[in-house]
Amino acid sequence: MENLFLHYMHERVRREEEHSQPEPGPVITISREYGCYGSEIGEKLAERINAGHTPNDEWVFVSHQVLHDASEALETKPNEISHIFGAEQKTMLGDLVSLFSKDKYISDIQIKRTIAQIVRSYSEQGNAIIVGRAGCVIARHIKKSIHIRLIAPHSWRVNVIKKRFNLTTTEATSLVNETDKRRDTFMEFFRGNKPDNELFDLMLNRSRLSTEEIVEQIYSLAKERSLF
Repeated sequence: MENLFLHYMHERVRREEEHSQPEPGPVITISREYGCYGSEIGEKLAERINAGHTPNDEWVFVSHQVLHDASEALETKPNEISHIFGAEQKTMLGDLVSLFSKDKYISDIQIKRTIAQIVRSYSEQGNAIIVGRAGCVIARHIKKSIHIRLIAPHSWRVNVIKKRFNLTTTEATSLVNETDKRRDTFMEFFRGNKPDNELFDLMLNRSRLSTEEIVEQIYSLAKERSLF
């Protein structure tokens, strides 16, 4: 009986190894405070990594693509679900209007779960740099990953937004404050009350470091962690 059991266990291990999935990742996630513009970092980081890689091993930058992928999966238009990324939750009245005015009703919870599935897919396929979209939480289970947070003083971010959109200081301040709250609301759905110091490997101050310096910092850490 013992020999049969051992034989069974050996065969089971062998079959599991033969059919085991490749290790998920690698993935780099970049979270950012409003005004720190992580997409610029993500694009340049992908270029930096790909400069030394073959076309078959290229890294991709993922951010806005998640919105389009989610809208396709939900069979709706991107502008019907884009409110989620700003955490502009529907009111009860808005939900009722949507329910009776559309052929297919899609709840905010359904949208968020679809987003999570798509971000998880990109993360597990690997060679992905994901900016925003709660990637730091959704891809946390992947061993070959690093999670970056871009920060800057409030006044610096207000000044950036003021110049970018040609706003007054009051208008820019209001926009930064409101967007920060909406992003926090969006993140709370995925992370709960988990503090930032449990989510990120590296926090970089956008006001003190140039784009090139930030890209090199992330590149060096990813190389040190053998992500490529």
